[in-house]
Amino acid sequence: MAIVFFLFQLLNMAKASWNNYQTNTFAQDTEALPDRSSVYQAGQQTSGESDENWGDGVYCAPVVCIGENQEGSFGELLRDWGFYMKRSVSIYESVSDYQTVYEAGDQSTPQFLLIDSNVIDWNCKNTLKEIKFLQSCADAGIHLIFGNLPEVSVIKKYKALRELLGIESVRQESVTVEGIHLYEGLLLGGEVIYKPQTEEEEKRQDMALTFPWYNLSSGTKVYMKGMLDQEVVDVQEQPVLIWRKSTGNSFVFAVNGDYMKGASGLGLLTGMLCQTQDYTLYPVVNAQNFIFTGYPALAEENSDTLQSLYSQTMSGVFRDVIWPSVSVISHRTSLGISSMIAMQYDYSDDVWPKTQELFYYMESMKELGAEMGYSTVSISDTGIEEKLIQDKEFWDKVLSTYRFSSLYRGTLSDDEMNTVLKNKFLSDICTIVEPIEDTSDLIGYANEHVTRQRALIDGYEHTYSQDFAIRSIETALGYTSILTDIGRVAYPQSEADAWENLSKELMANTTTYWKTFSAFEGTTLSQSDAHIRNFLAMSYTEEREDSCIKVNIKGSGFPVWFVLKIGEGEMVTQVEGGSASRIEKGVWLIEADQSQIEINLDQSSKPFYYE
Repeated sequence: MAIVFFLFQLLNMAKASWNNYQTNTFAQDTEALPDRSSVYQAGQQTSGESDENWGDGVYCAPVVCIGENQEGSFGELLRDWGFYMKRSVSIYESVSDYQTVYEAGDQSTPQFLLIDSNVIDWNCKNTLKEIKFLQSCADAGIHLIFGNLPEVSVIKKYKALRELLGIESVRQESVTVEGIHLYEGLLLGGEVIYKPQTEEEEKRQDMALTFPWYNLSSGTKVYMKGMLDQEVVDVQEQPVLIWRKSTGNSFVFAVNGDYMKGASGLGLLTGMLCQTQDYTLYPVVNAQNFIFTGYPALAEENSDTLQSLYSQTMSGVFRDVIWPSVSVISHRTSLGISSMIAMQYDYSDDVWPKTQELFYYMESMKELGAEMGYSTVSISDTGIEEKLIQDKEFWDKVLSTYRFSSLYRGTLSDDEMNTVLKNKFLSDICTIVEPIEDTSDLIGYANEHVTRQRALIDGYEHTYSQDFAIRSIETALGYTSILTDIGRVAYPQSEADAWENLSKELMANTTTYWKTFSAFEGTTLSQSDAHIRNFLAMSYTEEREDSCIKVNIKGSGFPVWFVLKIGEGEMVTQVEGGSASRIEKGVWLIEADQSQIEINLDQSSKPFYYE
């Protein structure tokens, strides 16, 4: 009995020694980390500007956008995509502007043109000449990506445009489909059918189901289509949404709808690029984040409401009702957990944070390998400066040795955020989480030393269009960030905010839709920050010799990661200077641990085609 007691005590001592929650093991000296000055950015310019960086052809081929250069435009999308992909980007407001530069030979030949059909005047006298110029670009080996299409009347009017796009005829000006079918190969995550089969799935349907119906010509390949009753329309004739046409020297991609916008456009551009090459190697962040905001909370607030719903106070609800779900997400998914603490929600009452609650969560989070960050959110009218004063006073008394390194911004303005980041209480913050917004600007620097990373999706939701966007971002960046607001439980507005209802959606979403991306690394926010800094600072060159891909990398730190998409029958056998793991068929995650790596491929199963 004494031996058992001794072993029990020894186990507790070892656990206490390992679980040193009084310090933040994720925190680092921001002054010593790569900062904004280390960011690599290939040349970017707009109409009329010099092209001094385009000579950097040993890196990655330049790309061009014909479109606007404002927020939410194709120009912004391509700038962000080029920033992440280490590409030089040039933006022109019209076809004629680019034609002038192209014919003068003032710039290197781009790998592709991204075209916004909305900026083209399809009724001007030069329209046919501009279509023929775009055809000449395709004939010269420049891939074309029509991120959207002009009105059906325009496509009917110009035969040359139909031939360029691979459209044989307009079957119907408008058709309404039952669902949407995304084929395997364009985006990571495999084939998916967005067609509700149950009443519950009907709630997820938010994709546009009405669009023009085109018959395609020969030499085209379909990546996404609408779904009609197969007894009425043969599967080969279903209305198409995304396709490409081969010109012999290049490909012309077409998007029939508004899918090429915001974050979804990042993945489409990457997927289309991969479709034009025998193999593609490109850098990714490799970070999978799950973020609880307003959790834990340390004050016994809103007691009457919570007692009526759960027969418990806030501390009981957070510990006995919510915590088991936190643990399940940690163990059943590959996502990294970060929890943004709310010392209080309401700073206008006389209810103060409880010390014992803090210690419980600090120890429990530590055991899960999770990170405790700071939330700026409150429900009272208390200004951010007063909130910081009260939070600091409490924190200095109970756990001054723990320094926050991550922060949830919430709805703070830029000026308020500057105030927060200058406050000594939060002087160790290295990264901030920005709220969900449909934009292609997902990661970067908030100031010289602090990074920003955007939350992508509400954990309680997962519509079809959100799923499409998540697949696109995983394809482009190997990055996800799920945001779950526990404030809805603390201060519910309706029965829909009861944890019984919210947790049902949360658990179903997180344990289902990210399984196919489990090869990417689950990270806390500070770990994700380290990945982002290395990703932004790196540049690389690569070349292939038979079955070996040699990569030279410059940057501020290692490791860094790439996605490698290779051909049928090929597989990665060894990475000298790094490692590899399979994401899905024909797609690998490459980790580079040093500045020079060699990726060796087995081609023994590669099919041979007789001419």
